[in-house]
Amino acid sequence: MNEYAVLNILDYMDVIGEDGLRAALSGFSCSKNPEIEEFMKKNAIEFAKRKMSITYLLIDKEGRILGIFALAHKALQVMGRELSGTIKKKLLRYAQTDEESGEMTLSAFLIGQFGKNYQYPEALPISGLQLMDAAFDILEHVQHEIGGGVVYLECEEKAKLLEFYQSEKNKFRIFGERYSEKDGVKYIQLLKIF
Repeated sequence: MNEYAVLNILDYMDVIGEDGLRAALSGFSCSKNPEIEEFMKKNAIEFAKRKMSITYLLIDKEGRILGIFALAHKALQVMGRELSGTIKKKLLRYAQTDEESGEMTLSAFLIGQFGKNYQYPEALPISGLQLMDAAFDILEHVQHEIGGGVVYLECEEKAKLLEFYQSEKNKFRIFGERYSEKDGVKYIQLLKIF
């Protein structure tokens, strides 16, 4: 039994107001990934209001935000060199292929932000698997309503992150990489067909 609720940030804002939501998000702490912390404090509300991405909050009975994930829907280009024949074949159900380059273009769900809040060390800890399960509960509902079947994400090239996303439970597969000049970081791109 879950001891937390999963709330759409817009629904939560309807309950506590925008000022209350800003106050709740202002304490979000994720020292392992300052980018997530900055997103929560500066962009999560505006992105949701503009429908660029929707952030979901895992909130315990005391109203503490234990973790978050942000979802969006975007166009995705996949070269497929890194993918097995089986994955490529499954992707073709959702993609248009450029015959010359072999590049596949498809519409996919993006997990844009994903992390725990370390502001409350005494609170019930949320595992990465619980966060991922909550994200896929939402994605499966959306998939049922509008279709689609591919989800992707990007993460820093860190062994623990890659191990988590590629685990037997999560089953994401690497399809590329991207270097951010702005952040000076190489991101590994992973996808999953569900």
